[in-house]
Formats: sequence, C-alpha cells, structure tokens
Amino acid sequence: MGFKFSFLCDLLSGLEDNQIAKVVAPNKDTPDIRSISQWFRRHDRHVHHPETDRLALLSCMFPEKRPDRVYWLQATSLARVIGRCLGLGSSRLSEMDQWRKPGGPDLGQCVENVMRQAENQTHPDREVSVEEIDQALDMIASRCRFSGPQVRRQQTAVDVESALAPLYRSLSSRDAKWLTRMILKSYSPVTLPEKYTLERFHFLLPHFLQFQNTFEGALDMLSSEPINRFPPRPDPKLAANLCSVALDYLRPRTGIKIGRPEYFKARSIKHCHQMAKGRRMSIERKYDGEYCQIHVDLTNKQTPIQIFSKSGKDSTADRSTILSVLKESLRIGLKGCKFTKYCILEGELLVWSDKLGGIADFHKLRKFLPRAGTFIGIDHDSPPQPYEHLMVVFFDMLLLDDVVCLRAPHRQRRLLLQELVQKIPGRADIAEQEILDFGRVDSQYRLEASFAKAIAKRWEGYVLKASDEPYFPIYAAGVNNSFGRWIKLKKDYIPGLGDTVDLILVGACYNAQDAAAVSSLKNLRWTHFLVGCLLNKDAMVQTDTKPHYRIVDVVNRHCMHWKLLQLLNQLGEFHASDPEEFEGFEIEYGRTGLPAASVIFKKPFIVEMMGSGFEKPSSARYFTLRFPRVLKIHTERNPEDAASFRELQLLAEDARSVPMDELSQEEEQWRKRLKVGNGLKDYIVRRSRSLSTGSTSSTGSDAPGRSDTTMGDHEDGLQSISMEKPAQNTSSPDGNHCQTLGSMENTTTVYVDNSGLSPMASDLPHDRHVLAENQNSSNRRTSRDGGFGIADQNNDHMSKAVAETSQPSGAPTTSPGHRVTNRTSLHRKDASRTEEPVSSTQTMHSPSLQISNKLKGAPISPLKTIPVYMSGSPSEGDTSPEPQDSSSLSQFLQALGSDETKSLFRRSNPEAASHGAVFGIALVNPGELPLGQLIHKIAKGLSRSFQNHEPTLPTSGRIFFLDGVILTENIKPEDPGFCLRQTWRNLGLKYYYACLRWNFVKGNDHAVVEREMQTTHQHCNHGAVSDELSPFLFVSFDEEEIFALGEYTSLDGLTDPTTL
Repeated sequence: MGFKFSFLCDLLSGLEDNQIAKVVAPNKDTPDIRSISQWFRRHDRHVHHPETDRLALLSCMFPEKRPDRVYWLQATSLARVIGRCLGLGSSRLSEMDQWRKPGGPDLGQCVENVMRQAENQTHPDREVSVEEIDQALDMIASRCRFSGPQVRRQQTAVDVESALAPLYRSLSSRDAKWLTRMILKSYSPVTLPEKYTLERFHFLLPHFLQFQNTFEGALDMLSSEPINRFPPRPDPKLAANLCSVALDYLRPRTGIKIGRPEYFKARSIKHCHQMAKGRRMSIERKYDGEYCQIHVDLTNKQTPIQIFSKSGKDSTADRSTILSVLKESLRIGLKGCKFTKYCILEGELLVWSDKLGGIADFHKLRKFLPRAGTFIGIDHDSPPQPYEHLMVVFFDMLLLDDVVCLRAPHRQRRLLLQELVQKIPGRADIAEQEILDFGRVDSQYRLEASFAKAIAKRWEGYVLKASDEPYFPIYAAGVNNSFGRWIKLKKDYIPGLGDTVDLILVGACYNAQDAAAVSSLKNLRWTHFLVGCLLNKDAMVQTDTKPHYRIVDVVNRHCMHWKLLQLLNQLGEFHASDPEEFEGFEIEYGRTGLPAASVIFKKPFIVEMMGSGFEKPSSARYFTLRFPRVLKIHTERNPEDAASFRELQLLAEDARSVPMDELSQEEEQWRKRLKVGNGLKDYIVRRSRSLSTGSTSSTGSDAPGRSDTTMGDHEDGLQSISMEKPAQNTSSPDGNHCQTLGSMENTTTVYVDNSGLSPMASDLPHDRHVLAENQNSSNRRTSRDGGFGIADQNNDHMSKAVAETSQPSGAPTTSPGHRVTNRTSLHRKDASRTEEPVSSTQTMHSPSLQISNKLKGAPISPLKTIPVYMSGSPSEGDTSPEPQDSSSLSQFLQALGSDETKSLFRRSNPEAASHGAVFGIALVNPGELPLGQLIHKIAKGLSRSFQNHEPTLPTSGRIFFLDGVILTENIKPEDPGFCLRQTWRNLGLKYYYACLRWNFVKGNDHAVVEREMQTTHQHCNHGAVSDELSPFLFVSFDEEEIFALGEYTSLDGLTDPTTL
C-alpha cells in the first residue's frame, strides 16, 4: 500500500496557506509548527506503518537533502517533458509557459492551473504513493553522470518521459504542482522547519543525521537494536534518558559521511569574545579551498579510501589525484601507520604553487577537480603548471579504529591528528592553530591582534573551537546553546570590513522559482540583476561617447535585502526597455552562464556592493566580488562614478596581494578598523570604492589639496548618518572644565570632559545609525614602531597629563624656503607629568592664540587654530542617563563655530576655510573611553547642535581622532612645521584613528543614503545651518584624511594648497 503522496501534499498545501497567517502571527514559525504537529498526529500510524518506506517519505519531504540524485532537469526541460506527458495542445502549452514571463507564477503553479481545467479522475485505492515517486526519481537520477555512484549503479533503460507520465496522469492538479516542485528540489514558497519536522518523525533522527549524514544511514541506526524499541515520541522526561542510552550504541561508519557541527558567525571581535564565554579555544586558520571528509577502510581492498564533498556526495573518482598523497601522509601499508582498520578525517583541498611557495588562489582548484569526470569553467584558465599540484590540509579526526574521536575533546583530537599525519611539504599539512584562553584579561586584545594579522596576510578567516568540548554537543548533558558550536570569524561578517565597490546594474531578468520564494513581495517583475562595468569610462569622461558595458556578474534575492529587491523593481519600471530595441549603450557578456537580460535599464542603477574578497568566476578572464551583496542604491550618482572594468581588476589585484613590505603597517590599520567595528550596532562603516583612473584636484571644502578621483580613493571609509528627529534634552550640562597643554605662553586649549558616558542611547532618534558602543578598544596601545607600551591605567584621566613644550628633537622645524620631504621621526621622551589646577573658562581659545602683527601674512600652526577635545573616563558601572552634553563638549562644539576659530583657521588652513569648513581634533585613550563611544558621543553632540539649529556651526567640517599618546611627545604647538603635509603624514602613521566629517545636503535628498564628499560643497552655503539643508555625518578610516591638516609643501611663498 505505502504512504499516499496526497497525505504529504496536504501538509505542503497547509503550509502554503499559512503564508497570510504568518504575516500577522507574533512568531512567524508558530502557524507552521501547529500545522506540522497536527499533520503528524493525524498520520502517525501511516508514517510508522511497516509497509511505509521511511526513506522514500523523507526523500520526498526534503528533496534538497538528496545530493546523490541529480535529474538534469531544469524548469525549461521539465516543462517540455510535462507537456508531452499530459499531451497538451498549443493553447494549453502557451498557458503553462506563463512561468517564463516577468511576474508570472512558478512552473508548479502553472502546471496546477493547466491541469485544473481537466482534472484526472483517480480511484482512492489507486492513489500515487511516495514509494512510486521515489522509485521513478531514482530511475531518472541513475541516468545522470552527476549523480552519486550508488544511484548510478541502479541505471535502467527507462527514459524521463516514461518514468514521469504515469505519475502526472494519475495525480490531481494540486499534487502535480508539488511533484513538479519536488523534481526542481524546491517547495518554495513553502519551507519545512527541518529540525522540528525531523524530531516529530523520530526524536533521535536529528542527532543520528549528525553521525550519518544521509537518511539511509540514519534510518539504519534507528532500525538497529535496541534503538528500534524506542518510541518515536516519548515523554520529554524519558527522552533525555533514552538519548543517553542511544549514545552508547552510536558509532560512525566508513562510507557514510558524518555531519558537521553548527556554528555561529562572529559580527565583531567583541561579539566573538562574548560567545567564547571564557573558554579555552583553538583558533584555526580557515583555508579557502574545498572541504573533504576522508574515509579509510583498510578492510576494503578495492576502494580503501573514499572522499566525500561538503554536500555529502561521494567524490572519490574526481579526487583521485590526491589519493597517493593521502596514502603517503597516512603511511598506509607502511610500518609507521597508526591505525589498523578504520580512519575518518576532515580536511581542505587546496592548490599549492611551488613557484609562489604558498597556496594558490581558489579558482585554481577548477583545473584539478573535475565534476563527474568533466572539468567545468576552465575555458579561460591557464592549464595546470608543473609547479602546481593538489594539497590537503587536515584539521580534525573523527574516527581511529575502534576509538570514536567524536567523543573526545578537541585538544585530544588534535594530538591524535598530529601523531597520525605525516607532513609532506607542499602536499600534506595540518591546519595552522593557536590556543587562546578567553579567561585571560587580555584575551580580546590578543584575538584582535591575531585577526588583524590574518586579514593583512589575506587569510579567509578563523574557525574557533573549544579545546575541551567534543565534536557534537550531544555528548554532553545540560549544556547551553553555544556548547559545541564553532565560531567563524571572517572580516566580511563584521559590518564595514568587507570589500566594497560601486558597480552598475545594467539589466534584469526573471526567475519564477526564485519569485515564489519571496511570494510576500507582490508585483515582482525581476529577480536577477546583471552587474556591469564600463569599458570606455575614460572616453566617456573626455568625449560624448556611447557607453559600453561588460556584464561581469549577476545578483539575485539572496544577495540583497528584500526591501532593496522591492525598490529595484519599483524604480526599474520607469527605466525598463526591450533589449532588442534599446540603442542607448552597448552591452557584452563577460562569460558564459550569465542569464540573458529580459530588460535593459535606460538609466542604470549605481549600487554599492560588498563581497568576501575577489574571485575569478567560472569561464571568466576577470576577477569580481566573491559572494556579492548589494548594500545600497545610489540614486544620485552617474555611471562614471562607479568602478570601470579596469578599475575593478586593479581593486581585485590590490585586495588579493599580500603587502609583505608593509605587513606590520597593514596589521595596525586593520586593528584600528576592528576596534571601531566592535562598537557597531546597525552601523555599517562602508569602504566606498568609487574611483577613476584620472586625477583631478578637489575644490570641495572637505578635501583641500586632495584628489577625489585617484586610485587611492577607494580606501575612503565614508558612511552617512542621517539625522531627522531632534533629540530630547534630558538635563542641563554639568560643570566641567578645560585644561591647557603645556606651561608656557604658547599653548593649545584642550577641552576635557570628565562626565560619565552612559552606554545607553535612548535619546537618539530610532532611525539614526551611529556608533553605540565600542568596548573592545584595548588597554594596550602599541605604536607601529613599537615605541609605546601599555597606556597608563593609574591616571584618572590621561588628558590631565601635561607634556613639556621644549623644542622636540623630532618636531618639524623649517625656515622659509625649505620643503619638508623627509620622514619626521618622533621619539618618545619621558615627559614629566604634573597635575595643574583645572580652571573654568568660557573662552574658546587662550589669549596666547592671538596673532601678533609681525606674524601677519605667515602661516600659523593648525595646533594654534584648531580646537582640541579629550573625554574623560566613564564611571564604573554607571548606567544613568548622560546629560545632554557635557560642558567641555559644548565648549568644544562652540569653539568649532566661533568667529575667532574661523578667523584663525584661515591662517593655518586657508583652502579649507575658503569653502566654509572647519577642523577639530579629538584625542583618544582607548583604555578609558573606547574609540567607538567617543565617536558616537561627539557625533551625537553635533547632531543635537544641528537639530537645535545653532547658528555657529559651519555646514561642513572634520574632526580628527588621534591617539592620546601624542600628549607625551614634546611638541611645540606654535611650530609652523605643522602647516606642512609631510608632518601630518608622519604623525598619521603613528597616531591617526579616524575622521568624522559632516556636510549638508538639500532636504529633498533624504532618500540618498550616502554622498561622495567631492559633491557636498555644491550644497553648502558657507554660512550658518539652513532649514532647507539636512546634515549627514561620515566616518572615514583612510590615513590620508589627516593630510588635510597640513595644506603646504613648503613655507616659502605660501604655496597654493589647491595645487598640491
């Protein structure tokens, strides 16, 4: 009799009907859980009936979990087969082809619509069973060479139409819809909750699938003694005891792939540290290769070694070239072999280059690893070179003879692995590892330093595994949710640290199956968008040349937020054109396999995209983003603002190359970016990579003397912070003071904030995305040259240290006519620290900042004209709401906009001042106040000032965040050498953290999320804040930002900064 397929279709249809109920349900999974629970109660007797083939039922419930079955049927070919099976005429065939049209239903729904017009009459006793469907699909899959070896052995002479025709002619229209979706291996828009459904089938099934990652293997274990005597759903109290009993009978079997533990994604160093929960963990390098699970059975003389891919498919035949390396490394058949019968290991297949002396790029694997004997996507790849060969890197051991290593802690498995594997240079190795005790006070700092080094070396990332935990958490009772889970740490998981570039969406096409997966989005006309780059960007800039685009990639619903997908569909309707009729620009496809555009956008969309590095796609000659994701749409930009094809290749080359000569410098830059990333909450620090091959001087107020279109600009980390709602004033400012730096007449005013900084930001508008916290800034601050140690934690406030102001040996001293071109060397000196009384003042500058008549016409040091701010440390455990603004912060912001500051600023930075800009400096002490919190605090203060329409603040400016250690240097603020760009270049290498910019844009541009700085000056009125303008804040981490503090290359003749 078997299990009726209509029973399963009842469940799937019920889940499809839940789509509306899930929208209004508090928990979106609740309606589905209720439907599944009711269905199992109704059909429990049939599910566990002896005549029911449980493997067939599970295969039909989860068709995507049968990677060993490949049907070689996509929607186009399946539609033709179904048409022939049902004998459809031309009119009904045309109706069934509605899935091809944009906005049309998927093929399964079209089949139901057509068959509903003439329903099949079926007798209740002759209904199609899941066993019949499973047998038919097995026959179809056996004909495809990409199916698993075991499926291929069942090859029969039946063709696809002969296997499917009896089924479609016996099914109702509703059931035929689900059969169609099953063959396409997607029940979209329905998704069965896997874990809950498997637990309802049998409470041990999810656990057994971890040991035997196939339905067949897991069901065999359920059928074994004494587990076959356990009830499928026992009382919850009894279930825990039965699970413990079952563990004694569980052991892996060679020939059946073992599942992998679940893992968490670390969204920052701080987040990773929190998930570690004080445990001792192994930090393993994550290799950019192809996962493999190696099974060795020495009792099998024909095929002692089997290699399984990540999907669970037996790929031994395609990996045959590595077998000899495995035998040599494991010493199989030799005296030193450490096992006698069985062994299961995990590893990563890579390509080693003897020429490079290291691991080659990921795309090199294509020419060494065929698929079913066929090399795919190597049309434009170079052939394998004599110095290139496969390599295996082992990272775990799961079984060793009769020892089930899964039960052992990771440190013990690692020791066994080291004893078992014989390393072969360039052929076989063990994954690089370091141990970190997260119970140490400095563990977060150590992780940050290690990860920064990994990023600088262009490693893919880290995998963190608890040293004292088994492979699966099932082996430990009473553990929390994080027990046994690995932690993956990659830079693109951390907001703002992925590789980003501005690219162009040229056209789009529609996939009905994908559209069904997002059925909640109505009127969806396109699901896939073609990503292109200009081939003739330079010609377009210089002459009125027709644009020529090369399509390099395609993005779909998985690559963007559903709101962006919806927005692209809405905006695209106004720019869509037929590709055959449109002649506005030329298009060429960069590689085979890209879908053809059904529409071309007359006005292409400029989007910011992020990826996990760059890769060379299959059958391509170029590099593009790996795992691309669309972050935002730039409605205000033109195609010339996006990266051209040539620029994209240059960015890829830069991102892939390891800066060996500047590795330590690169590590330090990444450490600074990681510090800020730890405090992010819905705040993404972008690295906008819009660039041009040309080079023009900026005339904007925010970039004096800098080019906004040079190759270096893709490093600018600009992020807009929109401010729309005014914050509430919670209290009046408290009485804080300012303190001067130095004891001589020529001093610089430093505004010191001694108020506590609350981690709460409830007074911020709900839609404002600013730095909410950053508690990962380490107390250990090491300069790039190692000259500084741990920040003094005994001082109440670092800002209260007063440095000597005698002439420093490394401070720049120049006479008129001399050009500072040599690197300025700043050495730390033991400055005597004395506590001076802190006096209250309402002035923004000390009298010493006034300019004498005889100095008129000469440039003044920016340190004499630019306000400086330093915040004190927050109180321990202080969670009380902070005041609206501390007094010193208010004074600092007032100083930024005071007439005196503007007047003095013209003497030090005339180019920036001519555009209405103003600069400030904020000194950072990560040991007292994390960088992210300091940026957040100042940004919030600026926000309030703008929203309160304070007339003093100019419409554009920058605040530079420098390490407070600079206070220990013997620097003379009045030294005119600080007017020189080279001076700040050298200082930036040691002390620069970040730059907070602001500018104003027109109020009707609120839809624009980010503005390039080179266009912002067009919206500035160089006066007070206008009601018609809206403020945007930007955070940049490019060290070249600090160059703006020095506008001169020489003090002789006051060289025009705009020519620099």
